[in-house]
Parts: sequence; C-alpha cells; structure tokens
Amino acid sequence: MSLTTILIKNLRVDTMIGVYEHEKQAPQALKLDLELRLDARRAARSDALVDTVDYDEVCAQVREFGRRHQHELLESFTHELGGHLLQRFPLRSVSLTAWKSIAGLLPAEIAVRVDMDRDAIEQARADEDRYND
Repeated sequence: MSLTTILIKNLRVDTMIGVYEHEKQAPQALKLDLELRLDARRAARSDALVDTVDYDEVCAQVREFGRRHQHELLESFTHELGGHLLQRFPLRSVSLTAWKSIAGLLPAEIAVRVDMDRDAIEQARADEDRYND
C-alpha cells in the first residue's frame, strides 16, 4: 500500500500548558507541525474531499483540543493529541511536533515530536489485553 502524507506546518494553537505557576495564568501559543499519513488512492481517482482527510477540519479539531485540554508537559499534550487525531480521522499514522517558546536567560524554542502508528497502537493494546487476562 502506498501512503500519502499531508503536511500542516506552523499551525498556531493556544492552550494552557506548563509546569510553573506563571505558565498556568494564561494560554500560551504553541506552533504545531503535523504529518498525516493515509491511503489516498481513492481520493486521487475521485478528486473528492469525502475520500480523503479534510485538513481544514483537522486544524479545527487541533485548535479545539488545545482550548479544551490543559497539560503540564508537551509530551503529554502531543501524545494525547496524536491519539485524538488517530481516533477522529482515518489515518494510518501521524507525526506531530509541538514547539513552545520559553523565556529565560537565553530565549529559545523547544519541541517535542511524537510518531504514532495505528497498527502499532492496536497491537500494543492487544498485547496488553492478553497480558492482563
């Protein structure tokens, strides 16, 4: 199977994120890069939006996720968001990088990247269920 990758770069998402009290006072802007992998052969033939992933809807879902969820760590944010996207859209896999500006003696940006594969997640769940039985 060949996969198509949809790239969404520099998506701004406002969310409550941070460990320190001053970070918890107001939403912060994250910059997100997403790589959405899917089988888009049907869409390539039909040229119809219904046969692919509507990236406008993906962006709306990501922004809504940011508004509704609060996290201390970028690691938690990226993993939960990646899982949400895999549940919501017919993706084979997703790579998500969340960039956060930090202030201090040397202002910088930090990022966390997560790669999630639907088949690997389903296999891990099956293994866990088998282990817990």
